Amino acid sequence: MDTQDIELAGTRRAREADTLREPIGAWVEGAIASASNNESLQRRLDSIASDGALLRFLHRFVLFNDALAARVPFLVGLIHLTPNLFVDPQADEDFCRQSNGRVAAYVAKAANDEYSTQDGSNLVHQYLSQMFFRGVLGHYAIDGRDFNRQFPVPARLSALLDEARGTFFLERGPEQIFCALGFHVGLEFFAHKEFNLVDAYLRTRHRSLVTSLERDGGAGAAYQWLAIHTVVEIAHYRAGLEALDAAVAYYYDRDRAPHMRSRIEDGFAAFVDLQHRYYRAILCDLE
Repeated sequence: MDTQDIELAGTRRAREADTLREPIGAWVEGAIASASNNESLQRRLDSIASDGALLRFLHRFVLFNDALAARVPFLVGLIHLTPNLFVDPQADEDFCRQSNGRVAAYVAKAANDEYSTQDGSNLVHQYLSQMFFRGVLGHYAIDGRDFNRQFPVPARLSALLDEARGTFFLERGPEQIFCALGFHVGLEFFAHKEFNLVDAYLRTRHRSLVTSLERDGGAGAAYQWLAIHTVVEIAHYRAGLEALDAAVAYYYDRDRAPHMRSRIEDGFAAFVDLQHRYYRAILCDLE
């Protein structure tokens, strides 16, 4: 290796070290600020011009979030079941070096909420979303048995839902896990934003629907699913950032840690792109 190559290698190592020192949260916040997803979703909401369009939107909104929710426990298990990926360099015995459970725990904070049952109450988010949508159908006096025939999900959206469930899970190597962690943080942050946008839209433009859903069922009101998600997602996002920091810190191959951090960024960008495409297409059968 000549002198120039040595200097270039040294510069590259210094740049990679700087990358690791920069908090991942700072990069994520910058990526969030540059994304146009919130504005795109708001335009889509503002374009809803009929009850039929609203029903389509809310049904497909529920489906997208259910597909994403299913990823969370899968990612927890995938991290935990991948030994020697995240290790504690201070430990001197193979099993005691395993740090995969510590990284998975941050993602599990979201999974715990997703599948919660407390004091005999069913707070599983899929069940709450079903209550929400049944309430919507009831408000518009639509028989659930007829809904899917009247408002089928377009093939274009079905393909995007499959993508939401499977992206970065079809192959299960280290790079895919780091991408999946970045994807997870993206979905948690933008879920916080999208639920708040939809909540504000419904309260402003469809107040009678919200009143009906809040009244239905008393303490187990049908609106509970949407209301919960206006507040819980930001905590899941913060826990996700801790997962990213822990993943980079415990990654077993320190020389490749900067590269794996870039895979986190790729995963985050993939979620931003998927969400943008989904909401752009959500009412494609009306266009």
